[in-house]
Amino acid sequence: MKRFSISSIVFIFIGLLFFTLNWLKDGYFEPIVLTGVIFIILGTVFCFFAISKREKGSVKYISLTTFFIILFLVTWFEPFQALRMMTWIKNII
Repeated sequence: MKRFSISSIVFIFIGLLFFTLNWLKDGYFEPIVLTGVIFIILGTVFCFFAISKREKGSVKYISLTTFFIILFLVTWFEPFQALRMMTWIKNII
């Protein structure tokens, strides 16, 4: 495993921790969710770097699959949270 593969799985894991932290907390705390989304997107970007550089190992594919699974679960269980995330990203850009 190389640098981008390991970075991608670490960022995906940190983003998942932030989503879990928001889920455990009462209510909705937007900066936590925004930070989680940013980490997950960074993990996906590093995953694509790892794929483009043809790094050895399957961790890059695991992190890419995890990205889509996390997005699916967020939109399945809390669809309005996905809408909030898109609004936050739109306001940042």
